[in-house]
Amino acid sequence: MKKRIALFIAVAALLLAALACGGGGGGGGTSGPSVTLVNNSGQTVCYVYISPTSETTWGQDQLGSTETISSGSSRTFNVSAGAYDLRAEDCDHNALDEERDVNITGPYTWSVP
Repeated sequence: MKKRIALFIAVAALLLAALACGGGGGGGGTSGPSVTLVNNSGQTVCYVYISPTSETTWGQDQLGSTETISSGSSRTFNVSAGAYDLRAEDCDHNALDEERDVNITGPYTWSVP
């Protein structure tokens, strides 16, 4: 009986460890739809808009009131699969980059020049 309990505990511990590591998925990172903005602009990105192409306005700033993306840094945004318009602005609301009708079905890297 003690061996069965010990075996049960060992199996449960292994299952918990596997779940904590993400199960048997392939290698750690986000594999679903996402947009990773890589800021190569030489300026700080203060505003990021990721809007479905069906929308007529940019919608909410994805960085909020306090977050920025400094030059040389990156930030990943999770999205649902679909077509999007992307816009990055500096702290004075000047456009740094804009991409239209980007079909995102998995991880997408958006390099802001």
